[in-house]
Amino acid sequence: MSDTWDRFPTNIGEIFGPIERKSFTFNYKRFEVWQDGACIFSGLSVGIIVAHSMWEDLFVTIDDWNKDLDKFILKQFSFGEISTINDRMMWSKDIFNTSGKVERNNPDIFSLFFCQGKLSKVTFTIHDPNTLIEFYS
Repeated sequence: MSDTWDRFPTNIGEIFGPIERKSFTFNYKRFEVWQDGACIFSGLSVGIIVAHSMWEDLFVTIDDWNKDLDKFILKQFSFGEISTINDRMMWSKDIFNTSGKVERNNPDIFSLFFCQGKLSKVTFTIHDPNTLIEFYS
């Protein structure tokens, strides 16, 4: 499916100019949790990711009835940086790794994948522990 994702120009950390910051919601039906290259947990779910753009930051809340997700990811967090690269729009906390700070189960990168302009998949990259969580519409 990766061949069908919309494409974006490379603009890491807005070094080539500003990127529009928008609030959005994402209803998902399925998720996967990956660690060390293996899917360790997956399931069907009814959930919503609410992302509210305020000032220059993006405030994110995950609302899901599946409490098993709680052991892998925080339910509320924020990002301050935005980028575009190849097949995704990407929000991050410290894309150039200037602080070296990470917090357990707190996503460092939030990637948005679009198919014909519609948000179809989102992923969260967490560095403590090294985890990728994917949500699909």
